[in-house]
Amino acid sequence: MMKRFSLTFVLLSTAFVVVAQNSAPSSHFVFDDRFDGDIVINEVRVPKSGEAMYTYYEALGWRGRAAGYAGIQAHPRGHIYIFSIWDHKEHTTPIRAVHRGAGTLTEKFGGEGTGLKSWNFELGWETDTWYTLVSRAWPIGEHTFYGYWVRSGKTGQWTHLVTMDVAAKEAFFKGSTDAFIEDWVNTGSKPRTTNLRGGWKRKLDGEWHAFGGGRYSVNRWDLVSGKRSFNFKTNWDGGVYSDDDGSFYFMTAGGKDTRPSADNPSQHKIKRKDTKPKYEAIKLKSAKMRLAKRGKLEVTWETDSQTLPQFGFKITAHDNSSAQGEPLFLLESVEPHARRAELPMRKGLAQAQVFVRIHCLDILGNESPVLTLNLDD
Repeated sequence: MMKRFSLTFVLLSTAFVVVAQNSAPSSHFVFDDRFDGDIVINEVRVPKSGEAMYTYYEALGWRGRAAGYAGIQAHPRGHIYIFSIWDHKEHTTPIRAVHRGAGTLTEKFGGEGTGLKSWNFELGWETDTWYTLVSRAWPIGEHTFYGYWVRSGKTGQWTHLVTMDVAAKEAFFKGSTDAFIEDWVNTGSKPRTTNLRGGWKRKLDGEWHAFGGGRYSVNRWDLVSGKRSFNFKTNWDGGVYSDDDGSFYFMTAGGKDTRPSADNPSQHKIKRKDTKPKYEAIKLKSAKMRLAKRGKLEVTWETDSQTLPQFGFKITAHDNSSAQGEPLFLLESVEPHARRAELPMRKGLAQAQVFVRIHCLDILGNESPVLTLNLDD
């Protein structure tokens, strides 16, 4: 019996080692933004031939006291969006979500560190379509808030997925932005490919930096005997490619026919001409005002989802339509998900004398045209 048990154990152990060496090689592209910033942007696309289940196509990764990452996944439950931030010893309270967009779920994670993870299974993404991923960090008292937005290149629509509250002061994006491709369930026989382009980072002084190049590499420690990617140690590739949409970076991991066309590591560049991102600035689609209870004015508004998402808003009221003189009141707030505000109504002031003006600031710093409201409208 002992011999039979030992033989079975050896066979099972051997089988486990073989399976454990069948992951596609994890690959990274680290861009040239070697400074702190408050906004990071990258565009990601998965070609149809590069889709593989159990793959994380990460497009934004950063270091610092609120280190984290964001991207898209081919998950058994669907095509999902991920945004996660790690805990840090300097956080005074746990990370929490202050806003969850429609379909966004959040939960604590463990394993390689701990933190808060968000994922969205409802919005979905498609192959052969570019998606813009944006994260912005901003100070709120002694804390730092992190927002995450995505734009579909097919519909042109922006979606605000989540905002997280990190209990650390001025914990901005540090160091170079990292993108990676990862097979997390040992399916290296299937090729998976990520395309990346249009990356930006905004410095803390407001200056924009276009990603002009970066370093492609494959995790060498995973390619040696006994490690997770040994059976596919030469099945990887990365560099720059072009199609009708222009030039982009690519990384391919796994696939029996995949072979390197570049060194590990290697440097790659794409020439950039724009001085700042060119997405259409925010526009207000509509706004309404009504007299609410307790003598207050309620203002609601809607932004155009095909223009840059809201970051903050400013509302003022005057007793004349030309907004001359001191305002009756002013409300200004950084609240990306807000679409409603209550304002005080001064006693003795006729409703017809109140003219409310509203405009919004988008996540990249542009202002919308002003809309003027009156209760008689």
